[in-house]
Amino acid sequence: MKIVVADPIFLTEEYVKRLETLGELKIYDNVPASHDEFVERIKDADVVIVGRYGVNARAISSAPRLKMISLWQTGFDNVDLEAATEYGVIVSNVPSYAFDSVAEFVFALSLNLLRKIHLADMNLRKGLFGWKYYVGNQLMSKTLGVLGTGEIGKRVIQIAHGFNMNILSVTAHPSPERTKALGIKFVDLDTLLSESDIVTLHVPLTPETEHMIGARELAKMKPTAILINTARGKVVDEAALIKALKEEKIAGAGLDVFEKEPLPMDSPLLEMNNVVLTPHIAFLSEESLDECTYMTVENVEMFTKGEPQNVVKSQAF
Repeated sequence: MKIVVADPIFLTEEYVKRLETLGELKIYDNVPASHDEFVERIKDADVVIVGRYGVNARAISSAPRLKMISLWQTGFDNVDLEAATEYGVIVSNVPSYAFDSVAEFVFALSLNLLRKIHLADMNLRKGLFGWKYYVGNQLMSKTLGVLGTGEIGKRVIQIAHGFNMNILSVTAHPSPERTKALGIKFVDLDTLLSESDIVTLHVPLTPETEHMIGARELAKMKPTAILINTARGKVVDEAALIKALKEEKIAGAGLDVFEKEPLPMDSPLLEMNNVVLTPHIAFLSEESLDECTYMTVENVEMFTKGEPQNVVKSQAF
């Protein structure tokens, strides 16, 4: 069996040795320069481990021996699941990791924006030591709107309670029991948008959630509110967000994900002082990296035993 690590992932010697016990191992530690190069890398593989690179129908059909794709991530919107099913390829992901890392990052972005830390740092390096430019707002007692109450959303809610925040959320299945357990108030989307000081997104990318935050939704937000996206870039209509930021319809945005990654160097977001931008790193901690690789490798091990786990069956969460 040939196992190909097709693009860079966190892979220590311990995990390399575990994979080598399963078959012939080929590791690529750089991103493919083109899709043709990616296809070339995986064409003889039985198992492919993928970090962030997309696996489309052409790639799957060009690898006749391929039986499994093990994703080094939770999201699977970059894999053509229909093609995988058609060619009998199992796709496994890592459904449970980086909850704490992403939740903490939400507040790192929020505090950065509210207290204008990014501007103070930039100007201090230019020799500007005044204080009057950086009057911000505290996080304590503000209203937080959490879209998505999966594991990351729940971690965000737990941290928010420490800031004595008023927490709103949207769910398809509200109940008094969940309301009490989470210590929040379930509302409709328009109410959440109009009443929140901070809106943070924690939903998967599906046909239903693509551009769920667009011009209409941004118009509902307070002009003093900020938007945080550590989920998936396409959940937000980026053009509508840029327009809202330019027109000061909202106060700012903390973005770790974008509609197109890497973020194009001609993006207007790069010229804005009311945004904080990071390159899809909310998950990135030593603890979460090891956790993700452990599960990715275990998914391959269980597949070789004929007991595949964490198999992605649909886009529904």
